[in-house]
Amino acid sequence: MTEAEFIDRWHVELPCYRTWGNFVRDEVQTELGESLGLDIATFLKIPTVPRLKDDNSLLGKAFHRSKNYKDPYLEIEDKVGLRFVVLLTGDISKVSGVVEGSTHWDWSLDKDFEADRESRPLEFAYQSKHYVVKAKLGLNVDGIVVPAGTPCELQIRTLLQHAHSELTHDSIYKRDPNTEVSKKVERTVAKSMALIEAVDDFFVQVLDDLEQANQVERSALVVMRMLYQQFVGKVAFVDKTNSLVLSAFRSELGPDLRDQLTTFLGKYSFVGQKIAERFDQQYTFRQPWILLAYLLVSTKPNYVREHWPLTLQEIEPVFTDLGKAIQ
Repeated sequence: MTEAEFIDRWHVELPCYRTWGNFVRDEVQTELGESLGLDIATFLKIPTVPRLKDDNSLLGKAFHRSKNYKDPYLEIEDKVGLRFVVLLTGDISKVSGVVEGSTHWDWSLDKDFEADRESRPLEFAYQSKHYVVKAKLGLNVDGIVVPAGTPCELQIRTLLQHAHSELTHDSIYKRDPNTEVSKKVERTVAKSMALIEAVDDFFVQVLDDLEQANQVERSALVVMRMLYQQFVGKVAFVDKTNSLVLSAFRSELGPDLRDQLTTFLGKYSFVGQKIAERFDQQYTFRQPWILLAYLLVSTKPNYVREHWPLTLQEIEPVFTDLGKAIQ
């Protein structure tokens, strides 16, 4: 195949590869959101957009880099690629699990990437993952046919790994490796890689400690969201005020909280009705913590007044509904 024939075929099939890239991206993101309950807008630190190789890059890889391809067009498997950038190394496994569990494609580790990582360990972070996924069955998406076996490269890395790769991939390893500058730079890069791994370890430890410290509040929030839907008949909206309120009354979030709330809401059925009536007009009454506010105001109104972390005006209707004085 000549260079001209190669590019002609690429131009014909480019829409197919773009469609396959979009399909894979959408499938991974949908699964992350629906099965793992992740907010894609915050979980992925950089928007994932299919990247199609330009003509010169393809020709260089196919004919001018000593790759010894027998059929370069079929053997080059990163003609379209996706990059999933997450915060920490622990998040990489979440994306990997989705990629490896899909029924829409066959996956394998990217052989070119694995070979490069072995030969240039300073450039490639060990924990990052590169896959090639190939369509199991032919697809027809909006009139564009994607044949079975169409490949797409997936890169999964952390934000720090991404920054490191962006710096080193094109800027450093294209230098003459025998120059003193290159050797000095490689030593610096090695130190930066060690620092990145250390920082990631620290961040993971911090998150683990915070998860354990906030376990009581998180468990209480789960209970209140469930009971809110049961007794109010609507789905509560969760914002940062829940953290403030639950932290302020952490001592009240015992293991019997579910029983306390269930008994209270069953006895005072009007509470659920009052919350539902105010749901559309008052932001406060769309929060799960409103259940805790009613429970505590009914038994410890003075305690609530003294420790309430927000403005008392927000829960004045709670005091009124329960016949308690807010001042």
